[in-house]
Amino acid sequence: NYLSSSDSENFSIVKGATTTVVTINGGPFGYTGLAQTPATVTVTGAGGLSLTPTADYTDNTNAGTATASYTYEATANYLSSSDSANFTIGKAVTTTTVTVNGGPFTYTGSAQTPATVTVTGAGGLSLTPTADYTNNTNAGTATASYAYAGDANHEASSDSENFTIGKAITTTVVTISEGPFAF
Repeated sequence: NYLSSSDSENFSIVKGATTTVVTINGGPFGYTGLAQTPATVTVTGAGGLSLTPTADYTDNTNAGTATASYTYEATANYLSSSDSANFTIGKAVTTTTVTVNGGPFTYTGSAQTPATVTVTGAGGLSLTPTADYTNNTNAGTATASYAYAGDANHEASSDSENFTIGKAITTTVVTISEGPFAF
């Protein structure tokens, strides 16, 4: 009763949208000398797209502002998306230690310099600078000290120790010449 017929219509399937989210976990962050990688990344999209790729980082080793980011590149079925988040890496604490070695100390007329200094901190900071002294020549209380100014990755620190310089022993010699002595 009927003749055959046909028809067709083209339609487009557009790429699905994606959402990339970078999240910074933990903190606060302090300088350690190592790259810090606290971010997680999720990429989601239609059709069950669910990825957890590794973030890309810039400036994430030294103290200052670091960035974690990720860009999901477009595919045959999905559009690209990207996100980034900043985090701060703070300066590390340092420890300055002044140690007075030896003693007791006695007046000699010369400056006495018995102290050693160490400055330590994260990332391998290990210094042995020379101590600064006050009142270290004459008898009395002397001080050995050091103040580390800090640097781009480390906070300042200082320490001081007192030590005593005792009075020198004197010897008095009385010489008696040979006589005659009259009484």
